[in-house]
Amino acid sequence: MSKIPRAATVMLLRDIEGEPQLFLVRRTAKSAFAPDAYVFPGGMVDLADTLPALHARIDGTAARETGALFRETRSDALPTDVEHPGALERASIVAAALRELFEESGILMAFPRDDAAIPPNAQQREEWRAALRSGRASFLDILEKGDLVAAGSSLALFSHWVTPPAEPRRYDTYFFMAIAPPKQDASADRSETHDGRWISAREALAEYRSGKLNLVYPTVKHLERLLDCEDNSIAMRLALTKPVVTIQPTMHPDRGFVMPAQLENVW
Repeated sequence: MSKIPRAATVMLLRDIEGEPQLFLVRRTAKSAFAPDAYVFPGGMVDLADTLPALHARIDGTAARETGALFRETRSDALPTDVEHPGALERASIVAAALRELFEESGILMAFPRDDAAIPPNAQQREEWRAALRSGRASFLDILEKGDLVAAGSSLALFSHWVTPPAEPRRYDTYFFMAIAPPKQDASADRSETHDGRWISAREALAEYRSGKLNLVYPTVKHLERLLDCEDNSIAMRLALTKPVVTIQPTMHPDRGFVMPAQLENVW
């Protein structure tokens, strides 16, 4: 198991035609990670995410399926000190991605196990979300109560980033992409995050460069990769077909995080 905490982030696309919009949440000023910055929903893998009973409630978590999903490679130009995750860890990272997405955006990527059953309505989802945030229920509890299967197969692995050793807090983070289900509204959780908003990569980068939007380096680089995507299908195709090269940026005394020029836009 990796000594650096594993984490999962979801680049959530709005279910609309035309230019893709992504959901960003603003971390609170007291947040240990990226305080007061806009980020994609996500967080660390918890112990509860590792339970086989939870993985049994998530499609796409079989060893063969996650082995194909986690297709990252390493570059000699950018060495890293993290280990490849095994089958149990891969399933746990997928579970964390879905759980954190529900906690931080309210989007529940799940469907009834019985095809004839009625999916949970907005009020049910919000009650479950509050219970999850408060610790009164686990993600497994929610899936069992609603007799739901979480849609791990809806996630496309986009990238793998590792915080450099010079940073006091390090994370081994997998970035996924998914399209939000229709008839679900995203919102910040008003606890760890606030000011959730849908915004295109083009608009977000313009606001960032004008000083209106606080973004961290990995978010900026991911938004830059999506600038040429004209719609969701192109963005998802990029996520499904692009190489996934593990990125551990180096630190420059003046410019902060940097990566070798030969890896720009090929990770």
